[in-house]
Amino acid sequence: MNMNLFRRGMIFVTFLGSCLGIALVVAALGTKFWIVARARRVSNPEESDGRIHFGLFDGKKELNVAYGWRTYDVSVLELMRTDHEFLLYGLWVAAIACIAGALLFAGLSAIFAVINTATTPIGTVTGVPGLYLWNSLAMFFDMCAVSLWAVQFYQKLQHNVMSREDRDNMWSSANMAHYGYSFWLVVGAVVVHVINITAIYIGTHEAREKTTPQPVMEEKSNGAIMLY
Repeated sequence: MNMNLFRRGMIFVTFLGSCLGIALVVAALGTKFWIVARARRVSNPEESDGRIHFGLFDGKKELNVAYGWRTYDVSVLELMRTDHEFLLYGLWVAAIACIAGALLFAGLSAIFAVINTATTPIGTVTGVPGLYLWNSLAMFFDMCAVSLWAVQFYQKLQHNVMSREDRDNMWSSANMAHYGYSFWLVVGAVVVHVINITAIYIGTHEAREKTTPQPVMEEKSNGAIMLY
């Protein structure tokens, strides 16, 4: 009975982990810090400064050319429409699709974790093997999103995150960009699902070991009976 409670407790921990993974990915999707960069004008770098950050959909840009800071909204969709050199469109779409997939499978892992906490399903997909599957798929799609954005960074974003108009005005962010916290939230979701898979293994493996009857030493028992 105690080991059954331990098993259910560890599975319930994966429900909490899945909820945390969903929260991290939703936060990454909704925040505007997948990339953060500084900028300078090539013509007068000492008298100019700029800050820019954006997420998958929008962000903000602040530029200063010795006359004070001016703030502008950034629309990633609009920039991709008007400037085909800004981002690799295929990678952007694929990253969003992977995030959607990660949310779907994290949601399934949370649902079936609750079911496995309350009862012991007979089916493979609905039982413990399914928990491994859903968490592994959620982790896989999170890792794909991270990898796709990393490729986007090395192909495009590390060189320049400025619009065509800004580039024509001699603004550059070359070698001044880095990943923002929104990106690292998805990395955190990967870690959460790894912890979930570990918790499932510990909970179910320990429970199986403890509930397996210990082998009886028949020879010693028979010898004791003969003595009597």
